[in-house]
Amino acid sequence: MQFAEIIRHWTGWCPRKMEMKRPSRTYFPSQEVSMKTQDGIRSRTKGIAALVIVVAAAFVGMYMEFSSMQSMDWLLKDPKAVEGYQWLANNTGKNTVVLAWWDYADGIEMIGERGVVIKEASKEIKNTIAGYVDATKPWHKIEYALWYPYESDEKVKDVADFFVSENATSARQIAAKYGATYSLVMSDDLGKYYPVLMAAGEHFSDYVRIPKDRPSGRFDIKSNLKKDTIYTKMVNGESIDGFSKEFDNGQMRIYRIA
Repeated sequence: MQFAEIIRHWTGWCPRKMEMKRPSRTYFPSQEVSMKTQDGIRSRTKGIAALVIVVAAAFVGMYMEFSSMQSMDWLLKDPKAVEGYQWLANNTGKNTVVLAWWDYADGIEMIGERGVVIKEASKEIKNTIAGYVDATKPWHKIEYALWYPYESDEKVKDVADFFVSENATSARQIAAKYGATYSLVMSDDLGKYYPVLMAAGEHFSDYVRIPKDRPSGRFDIKSNLKKDTIYTKMVNGESIDGFSKEFDNGQMRIYRIA
């Protein structure tokens, strides 16, 4: 028996009948298919480019809107405030530092040409910023996340602690830490008492009495104060030991810290 027959007998495989496998045909796409593929790529590329342009335009628009909120225009609308800032420019030294709540920093720096302790709010109290919580413009939260230069929590807390101090000594110590020799408030600043207390880590109810049967309309904080603080005394235009009131036009009140 031949060797090939033995192999066939035992395995059923015959070397003589095996054919060489031809290599599979290489596929070359037709010109039509290739052009369709290229058109698809171009279409997707154009779509992505258009999306990038739309997103970029949206961000540019948001940035322009955000920048407009930081402009000086709103400062000049209040002549009483402008008068106070101008008083600082004309009656204090060029190196004077003013301790005030953050939303007066632009007026103090740009009109009064004096230094400030804090320029912006901190992240801790971002929910008290009117622009941030504007329900009609929810995209403002994105703008603030991208471009708002938040002040440090420590500095904002120090300023808040200055205002909620119940004695002049502790307040003067905080002012001395930052070299501040003046402080200012507005006569209607009790409306900002809540964020000031929040920044200081205090509870509003510990400083303001909240009636159980609260009447409708605007809540009068002044008649429901529990404690006298540097803030409430300045807002009300009162005399404060270790402070001297230097300017008061009925709206802005500026105290020198002795």
